[in-house]
Amino acid sequence: MKRLLAMLALALMLWGVSFAPAEAAIPDDVQKLLDTKKCQVCILNDADLNHTDLHGANLKIAVLTGANLVGADLSETNLMLSDMEGANLSGAILTNAQMNGANLPGANLTGADLSNAEMTQANLDNADLSNANLSGAVMLSVTLGTANLKGANLTGANLRGTNRSLVLFCNTTMPDGAIENRDC
Repeated sequence: MKRLLAMLALALMLWGVSFAPAEAAIPDDVQKLLDTKKCQVCILNDADLNHTDLHGANLKIAVLTGANLVGADLSETNLMLSDMEGANLSGAILTNAQMNGANLPGANLTGADLSNAEMTQANLDNADLSNANLSGAVMLSVTLGTANLKGANLTGANLRGTNRSLVLFCNTTMPDGAIENRDC
């Protein structure tokens, strides 16, 4: 019986099922990121990286849930498949960032610069992108759900395959330069 339970627990771990609460940032991972700007598959939950220069960092598959990245420079950073659920990225610089497959539901991206970011198949459901610069961003098949895009700049952005029916638009500059005021 013990062997069966151990095998079941191992199978659940391999499938990514956990019954423990999310762990906090691992201090060694935070230091590794600050020292090398390379921290793939790191645990950085709730890390305070406020106004940190992470230009060109490699954070592929990193876990940054609830992290404080206010005003951080994440330009040209690899954030592919990273989990940033509920992270605060307000005023962050994410120009030319690689964010394909990133998970950002409920993230605060107010006033963030995401110009020319690659965000194909990212999850931005319920994210606050008000006053964000998304000009030239590649947002193919992005999940926006109820995202707030009030005051955002989408000039030249590629939104092919992205459902925008529940998104909030007010004084939003659309990809073709037109202003959308649907939700004012």
